[in-house]
Amino acid sequence: MSEQNEKKKVSGFRIFLKVMAMLVLMGYIIFSFVKERTWINNSPCDDLVICIKDSDKANFVSKEDLLAILDEHHLNPVGKPIEKVSLQAIEKELRKHQFILDVRSYKTASNVVHVNVEQRLPILRVMSNTGDDYFIDSKGDKMFHVDYPADVIVATGSISQKYAKKCLVGIGKILQQNSFWNSQIEQIHVLKDGTMELMPRVGNHSLYLGKPTQLAEKLDKLKIFYDKVLCRIGWNKYSRISVEYSNQIICTKTE
Repeated sequence: MSEQNEKKKVSGFRIFLKVMAMLVLMGYIIFSFVKERTWINNSPCDDLVICIKDSDKANFVSKEDLLAILDEHHLNPVGKPIEKVSLQAIEKELRKHQFILDVRSYKTASNVVHVNVEQRLPILRVMSNTGDDYFIDSKGDKMFHVDYPADVIVATGSISQKYAKKCLVGIGKILQQNSFWNSQIEQIHVLKDGTMELMPRVGNHSLYLGKPTQLAEKLDKLKIFYDKVLCRIGWNKYSRISVEYSNQIICTKTE
C-alpha cells in the first residue's frame, strides 16, 4: 500500500508541475501581448502614404497640397504616437477642400497612416444661353476655376442652376459611364420648354429625348435603333430621331 501511495504522490506532483508550467506560460504570453500592445500603441507613426484617385485625369489637388493642409492644422501624423492619431480629424479637414469628393484613411500594424483621396471630377460643362459657364460634378455642384484637360460633354441652352442640378446630373452620369454614349455624344441641348436633345459626334441627326425622365430607358432604345437600323441604312438617313414617347421611335428623313 505504501508503494502505491508513493506512486500516487509522484503522479500528483507531476500533474501539479504541469499545471504550474502551463499557468506560468499563459501568464508570460499575456504579459508579452500586453507589453507588445502597449509598445505598439505608444510607438510613433513612421510614415504617411497619400493616394489620390484619378490623378491621371486631373490634378486638382496634389500630395503637397494635402500635406500643407495637415501641417497647417497640426494633423500630420508622422512622429506622433500612433494611438493618438485621429483619422476622423484628418478626413474631416481634407474634405473641406473644394476639389475633394471623399477621403478614407486607415492605420497599419507597421505604424503607417494611409490616406486615400477621391477628387471631384466634372461630368458636364454648362454653357447656358444666359452666359453662365461652369462645370458640375457628380452631385450637381458647381466647380469654378477649373482647368480640366479631359473632353467632357457640353450642355447648352435654357439651363438654370436648378435645372442643371436636378436634370443634367442624371443624364451626365449615364453618358459618362457608358463607353458608347460617352464617345458618341458631344452636346446636350436644353430647349425653352425644358425638353432636351443630344448632338452626336457621328451623323448629321439630333436625338430628341423630350422631358428629362426615363432617360436610361430612352437611351437603351436608341442604342438598339443604332445597332439594328442606323448601322444598316447609314448614319445620315435621318435628320432627327425622337424617343420622346415610350412606345415608338419617330424619325425625320434628311431632305
